Amino acid sequence: MAYKITHRSRAQEIRFPTQAAAERYAEQLAGGLGKWTVVEAGQDPRPGEHDEEARY
Repeated sequence: MAYKITHRSRAQEIRFPTQAAAERYAEQLAGGLGKWTVVEAGQDPRPGEHDEEARY
């Protein structure tokens, strides 16, 4: 199953073949896992964010 990491403060995402590969990349090469959200590819990286917009 494919995974992707999405940066928490800028519009950037990178796709990986496994969750372990995504987390390893974020930790070692991309500033730490705390700056990224790891999700299955095809999933919204910030669940519920669009729900707020739909209420107004």
